[in-house]
Amino acid sequence: MAVYNEIGIGRWNRFIQKITDIKGSPPARQLASEIVFQHPIFHGAENRYLESWDRYGLSFNVGAAAGNVSAIQLRNPSGSNIIAVFEKVELSNGNAAAQFSVVSSGIAAADLAVVSGSPNIRLDPRGRSAPSLILSGQNTTAALPSLLAQTGAILLAQNTTYDSIQDTLHEFPVLPGDAIRVNSQLANAALNVCFMWRERFLEPPERF
Repeated sequence: MAVYNEIGIGRWNRFIQKITDIKGSPPARQLASEIVFQHPIFHGAENRYLESWDRYGLSFNVGAAAGNVSAIQLRNPSGSNIIAVFEKVELSNGNAAAQFSVVSSGIAAADLAVVSGSPNIRLDPRGRSAPSLILSGQNTTAALPSLLAQTGAILLAQNTTYDSIQDTLHEFPVLPGDAIRVNSQLANAALNVCFMWRERFLEPPERF
């Protein structure tokens, strides 16, 4: 009986080969008769790389500026062909008073005032060392709008932290041309945020 290469997404075949150390040609060339497809397959952070994900994490802060609000942004360039999924967005408040901050995501054509580049912040040395997302921050304006989708509005007491992603169901993607932004609503207050996310290349049927 003829065997056809029905699986058009190569990373699934690569994952099966890597995790089971199979040599040679693709181990599951077709779905029918050889494999029953079930999804999801996530079963440990150590296997994200085998599933073609690269994982990153960073902690970033923007200092207080009199009369101005602080903001931090991670932007996915429009031509990156990368999907980023955020696993942690943790805010901390070391200011002398309570601080109200907004976590939002959506279309963002530009970076904030100060671009910090893409440092080597990988969590798994087997993957790409630097992320595709661009980190930037600013404290140079009296107000800064949130992006299209507000994913969290947090009131932090002094010397407290809060993770806006409490469950895997709360994770959210940032596609090419979009960004995640955290901005304070209180002037003259420092902003401290810890991010953790994963990235992979978009497959042809996922692109738009």
